Amino acid sequence: MKSLVPLSLLLLVLGHPCVSQTESATDAEPRQMLARWIQAFDNLDWDQFREGFDDNATVFYPRAVPRRADGRAPFEEHFRHVFAGIREEKSGPPYMDIQPRDLNIQMLGDVAIATFHLDDRPGLLNRRTIVLHNTPAGWKTVRLPASEVATP
Repeated sequence: MKSLVPLSLLLLVLGHPCVSQTESATDAEPRQMLARWIQAFDNLDWDQFREGFDDNATVFYPRAVPRRADGRAPFEEHFRHVFAGIREEKSGPPYMDIQPRDLNIQMLGDVAIATFHLDDRPGLLNRRTIVLHNTPAGWKTVRLPASEVATP
């Protein structure tokens, strides 16, 4: 009987969704959302892109903007300028070809944390972390801290 108690506890822990879910089962929806969101960014599809954000999202930009954007109005204002600048340089969709490298998605219940790299600027490695929350309206970006580091 004493040996059944630890075995039962072990089975309970291993059976918990946070422990036993496979990667494909746990991260399929956030992974799909990210793919749609990145495609919207590539194509500068404003409506689809902005739909990927929660109204209360916070964003840290990798350069040029020293302050955090808190909420929809500030981050949309910045991204509208980004979209306009890219449109001036390119003639049509896709405007970009964002290729996340080393994508890792950690699942924490109704939160997914996606981290990846972008090698889109010579001499710099761009790092992205996107924190997604599963809301009644679907997976939404709630935090986007972005940074870049010089590469040798």
